Amino acid sequence: MRTAASAALGLCALVCPGAPPAQAGAFEDAQARGRLVVGVRADYPPFAFIDSEGRNAGFEIDIAKFLALRLMGSENRLKLAPVVGARRVEALAEKRADLVIASLAATEDRRAQVLFTEPYYASGIGLLARKDAPLRAWSDLRRRRVCGIEGARHDELLAPFGAEVLRFPAAPAAFKALRDGQCEGLVYDDSALAARLTEAEWSAEFRLALPAIQVIPWAIALNKGDEAFRAVIDPVIAEMEQSGFIVALEAKWRLPPSPFAQERMARLRRAPAQNR
Repeated sequence: MRTAASAALGLCALVCPGAPPAQAGAFEDAQARGRLVVGVRADYPPFAFIDSEGRNAGFEIDIAKFLALRLMGSENRLKLAPVVGARRVEALAEKRADLVIASLAATEDRRAQVLFTEPYYASGIGLLARKDAPLRAWSDLRRRRVCGIEGARHDELLAPFGAEVLRFPAAPAAFKALRDGQCEGLVYDDSALAARLTEAEWSAEFRLALPAIQVIPWAIALNKGDEAFRAVIDPVIAEMEQSGFIVALEAKWRLPPSPFAQERMARLRRAPAQNR
């Protein structure tokens, strides 16, 4: 029996502008083998990690399961392929995954390498500080010392705020410096900071003190040119957002409510009424 997704794929092949050549169809490959292969991380809690029972778990793992249910008819038709942060997109070119869900910011540089779906989440630059730190706006960082990571994308963003940045070669050293009181806050990807706050030892004393800046959407990566596959995935992402599934995942994985997820849900819920 054909799924709704496979029917939509066949229609798109006929009518979608710029429909891909037959060899670009990763979804057809997944249907032929009977399993959807999704590239995921295993080192980025609470988004994707290995739990205490040795199983893949996390926010993005739940998204992969939802996709398998909608596209393949069952979560059991899902295979998770491990990818590492530095080589996430290579899993597509090497045919190790049909798609990749791995905290990929949909930057212009990456768009030259892969085809992105509609976004399902977003992250930006945030600031982790002690709960009693007198910080309410980024301008409050003037003449204050903050910890940062060498070569990270936040360097140029901090310049207008006049902060003194104490840079470290890697994140663990920066987190330790913050805990030891060497700086008043740690500037880093807000998703990574939120993940750290899922640990009791951090959430007891620290908070995300400032709203994120330079927010960039995360999206699912597909092989370049596979527009037909995107045409069946995008409606599923819209369903996850409109139904509140993404917002519920934030609560499940103890992530702070994100304006991005709330706004996407509200916009999609308004859309049917606007079309009547």
